[in-house]
Amino acid sequence: MVNVFRFVIWSHRSAESVFGPSSSPVNRNGAILSFENEDRAREECARLNTRLGSSTVRYTVESETKASAVGGAHGN
Repeated sequence: MVNVFRFVIWSHRSAESVFGPSSSPVNRNGAILSFENEDRAREECARLNTRLGSSTVRYTVESETKASAVGGAHGN
């Protein structure tokens, strides 16, 4: 087994938002926005946060670990 780390960008909406509080992974082009490199994920997160015109939304990076079989019976 090999642990594969992905760094996922999350969007957090505050309770002051007209739509109420919420947190969810960011989707881009139908896929969750994630990176194998933490530095690259943090750069993208910073870029998204600097483009905000609102104080009710912020972006963070959260790590995700997935165990995957290497060379297993299914040829993974």
